Amino acid sequence: MLQAAESEIQTCDEDEPWLPSSRAGAVPLRQSMGSSNPICQLAKQAELVASTDFTVLVSGETGAGKDLVAKAIHSLSPRSGGPFVAVDTGSISPTLIESELFGHEKGSFTGADGPHAGKFETAARGTLFLDEIANLPLSVQPKLLRILQEKEICAVGGTQPRKVDLRVIAATNEPLLPLVQIGKFRRDLYYRLNEFPINVPALRERPEDILYLANRFIEMTNLELNKQVTGLSQEALQRLLSYSWPGNVRELRNVIRGAVLLAETAIEAQHLAIFEEPAAAAACPEPPWDFDPGTPLKESVQRVVVQVERDILSRVLKKTQGNKAQAARLLRIDYKTIHKKVREYGLGCADDGRDIEVRKVFR
Repeated sequence: MLQAAESEIQTCDEDEPWLPSSRAGAVPLRQSMGSSNPICQLAKQAELVASTDFTVLVSGETGAGKDLVAKAIHSLSPRSGGPFVAVDTGSISPTLIESELFGHEKGSFTGADGPHAGKFETAARGTLFLDEIANLPLSVQPKLLRILQEKEICAVGGTQPRKVDLRVIAATNEPLLPLVQIGKFRRDLYYRLNEFPINVPALRERPEDILYLANRFIEMTNLELNKQVTGLSQEALQRLLSYSWPGNVRELRNVIRGAVLLAETAIEAQHLAIFEEPAAAAACPEPPWDFDPGTPLKESVQRVVVQVERDILSRVLKKTQGNKAQAARLLRIDYKTIHKKVREYGLGCADDGRDIEVRKVFR
């Protein structure tokens, strides 16, 4: 029923020269995320950086699979025999996050009845994954920067620093540079974390993966529920392909799990719990910023201006295929200004030697 649709899906070239030496690492990442060209390039980047001890900053929307990339880098690295410790920095109370990350000594605060090893020590000889790093309190950021630079920690209430041997991978679902611009994230920490950036494309940017992932989730849910759902009807497939997937792969997984539970044989369109039609989503878009009632109005407006400016610049550069001179003419600004803003916003098309080399590697 879906053979024709499957034959039209474009995937990466199995004969790419980098695959034979890395098949053990690249294939599992592709098995969990898809086999479109963006995912193939993503797998290539993960393999290239895995053999190093570079700090990696993984960016992408919520539900896109940033944790899968972090785990893949760990599993491909020389540290794969060590622990992989994941920390959601947004879920820890600001008053406890230092203790959770760096540990504490007995009596360092009320309730500290004994010494406690933090996540940095727990991840020794392995990888520490700091998820949602944008939520890290400003008061803790200098200490994290010091640890990344000096490779040693000092527990809360302690006086003697201890060496730590681990690799740090951070992830964020919002661009950090706008936060740097308004003083909510330290510039020096941003550049230290951004030693090797990887962006995970949203599911709507790689529709070739939707059918593959849907079939994979059907198989997994069949095993879980002891069912034999055969696949998707053409109508159901078209519904999946026309949806914008604001929740990305996580949302697709949940929709398919519910559909398998409802279906008897094949999944039909009515089994899919998709309530937001693409046209309605386009007509009523969500605001491109988060409003914090505790933030002064001037600061909130400045943050929105930075985000809108970055978005406009990104769209124009995409239209001009990275030609900054042409983009400057369209935006009616001088070349020096657009060059400066491209670098500030990390849009990846600056003309310095490092960016040129990066483009050569990932072309």
